[in-house]
Amino acid sequence: MPNEKWLNWEDEMIDERSSTGMLSSEIAARPELDGLSTLGNRKKRPATTRILCSALATLAMTAFLATESIALASTLAFKADLSGGGEAPPNNSTGKGRVSATLDTETKTLTWTVTYSGVTGAPIGAHFHGPVSYIGLTSEENAPIQVGTPGSLASPFKGSTTIDDAQTKDLKDGRWYFNLHTPIFPAGEIRGPVVRQ
Repeated sequence: MPNEKWLNWEDEMIDERSSTGMLSSEIAARPELDGLSTLGNRKKRPATTRILCSALATLAMTAFLATESIALASTLAFKADLSGGGEAPPNNSTGKGRVSATLDTETKTLTWTVTYSGVTGAPIGAHFHGPVSYIGLTSEENAPIQVGTPGSLASPFKGSTTIDDAQTKDLKDGRWYFNLHTPIFPAGEIRGPVVRQ
């Protein structure tokens, strides 16, 4: 905390200055400047007022920086359109589905909602798979499960989980797909790439 004696001395020196930027003693030594010694003088502010102003400025800056760091966190939206043609290899299922998902980049929480219709039977599994070498396109490539969807798989179903840094990168890069498995198509009846909206 600033020394109150020093703050008072600073005020006295500033108060000594006129609008010419000269000390009163310098003006008094020059008769042609008579009458200027009172120009530009200001009232002394108490040291406590200046300390309070400084504390308020610091508080405002801290609040601004905290807001900025919160603004850096974001939520990314993803989608996947599921079909039998999207499977690897493709199948003749007339089923269709849709995955809507979000990723909180701060907490790495992945949240999803899946809807589907027209599949051959009740799903026996539904998963996010990856990474695949393609980006955002359907390919012949299959990949391991990254995130399962426990619980009821009746449409619509929802869930959320936390994913790690590598999974986050692959998801953001478009290297995941979503797959819905049924008894007739245990390897997957409908599938689609998970891409950013």
